[in-house]
Amino acid sequence: MNQPLSPDLRVDPQSLREADPAELAWAVIAPAYDAVSFYDGPEALAESMRALTPGQRALLALHWCVAEVSNGGFDGFFTNPSGLLATEAVEGFRRIGATEAADLVARALEVFAERPPTGEPENPEFDEYEDAVAFDAYDERYDPLQERFFALLDAEIYPKAAAYVRGHPDQFVR
Repeated sequence: MNQPLSPDLRVDPQSLREADPAELAWAVIAPAYDAVSFYDGPEALAESMRALTPGQRALLALHWCVAEVSNGGFDGFFTNPSGLLATEAVEGFRRIGATEAADLVARALEVFAERPPTGEPENPEFDEYEDAVAFDAYDERYDPLQERFFALLDAEIYPKAAAYVRGHPDQFVR
């Protein structure tokens, strides 16, 4: 039995007229943004991502990464449902040639995996001082990654995303 064809979530060619790199990167994934949901778990996310081209997947994942990191840091990205796209975001940054951003996200994932547990006063092992020291050490490793990531947004990430779109229009336009 044949499966129905996935909807074509590419955009009208006129979208390529957008001059602003960040706006162009958004314009070509807007339909994908509405079609993909990570709120229903990893299986539903994987299923909804199948309708996307590799370029759409890359830009959608990096969009969510940028949006969440801008809103709540890497912690916000990794702990929200959008964090399901973390590995896809690393691959997306690599796909568009933003290798420094890819490396920063990958390193942030490694640091996040070592994040100290949040202590609760009800916990018999809770030690406010030790928790503060652990989080200070964590922040010392984490904060520079976030700062450098923010510095790359307009200087590298969006220009490379726009260049990728323009270099691979078949991935984004009908």
